Amino acid sequence: MAFVGDLFKPLFELLAGLIAFYYGIVHSYALSIAMLTVSVMIVVYPLTQMSTRSMLEMQRIQPELKALQNKYKGDKTRQSEEMTKFMKENKVSPAGGCLPMLLQFPLLFVMYDVIRGLTNKNPNGTASPKYVGHSTLLYKNLIANNGNMHSLGLNLGTAATHVHNGFFAALPYYLLVVLAIGLVFVSTWQIYSKNPAAANANPQQAMIMKFTPLMFGVIYIGVPSGVNVYFIVSSLFRITQQELMWRHDPVLRNHSIQARAKATETKEAKAAGTYVEPPRVGFLEKLREQADQAKKDKSGQNGGTRGSTQPRSNAQQARNRNKRKKRR
Repeated sequence: MAFVGDLFKPLFELLAGLIAFYYGIVHSYALSIAMLTVSVMIVVYPLTQMSTRSMLEMQRIQPELKALQNKYKGDKTRQSEEMTKFMKENKVSPAGGCLPMLLQFPLLFVMYDVIRGLTNKNPNGTASPKYVGHSTLLYKNLIANNGNMHSLGLNLGTAATHVHNGFFAALPYYLLVVLAIGLVFVSTWQIYSKNPAAANANPQQAMIMKFTPLMFGVIYIGVPSGVNVYFIVSSLFRITQQELMWRHDPVLRNHSIQARAKATETKEAKAAGTYVEPPRVGFLEKLREQADQAKKDKSGQNGGTRGSTQPRSNAQQARNRNKRKKRR
């Protein structure tokens, strides 16, 4: 663990330095962490934008992927090959949509170490902040406050599970955790609300997306509250980013409008009892058309169809002469 800490120490010092810089401007621990969060989210914006696009594209092609699964359900190897080929043709990756979630794990541990370093104490109980210059206002105030980061009525260096002064003393810390989990749910719901059919096409993935925030909740409850401030702000940023993408990206906007309109029509038809399960069309229909065309082409090469003007082969002409002789 010491090796890992030394490896990431430059990153810890960079983030702690940014917090110290913003703290020197706003004189608030929570606000300086929020400003750091916005800075990080702006830097990784192209990556999160790409992953959001990938997630939406994966939703768009879910019906076709489901059709491929059904078509090759008896041959898992062929099924995997065809699905991989289809995703490559559409330039999407199943891992791309999970990137925003996966990206949170390393950031979580980095922020955990940064906050823990800033609130570090010596064995005798005196404050000894790490990763930040001794000449900064942040360092001086942490020393003066004995390593405590009081903001928003909380000590941002303390986790919810570490508050043992009674229910009401711990309640704000738990509310912060609930807010962090709730915003992850909102971010996930925002994705699936744009394409309700995606959840029906892949219920397993939808279930994973629903319960992933709970997994984060288990982590959030044991980390310093300052880390939860970071993830609350990052979730708000992501929600805003996704909404702006759907409003201003014409491709995503049209996809969302069409998907929701189709879902509304289906819901109304089911309520009226007039809904008829549509035949499988689209990708599989194209495959069938291609197969039928290939058969016709092959048939034409072997002598043509009835009424064809193509010349018959010598072998076919000989068989027809033999049949006529037998009838005579």
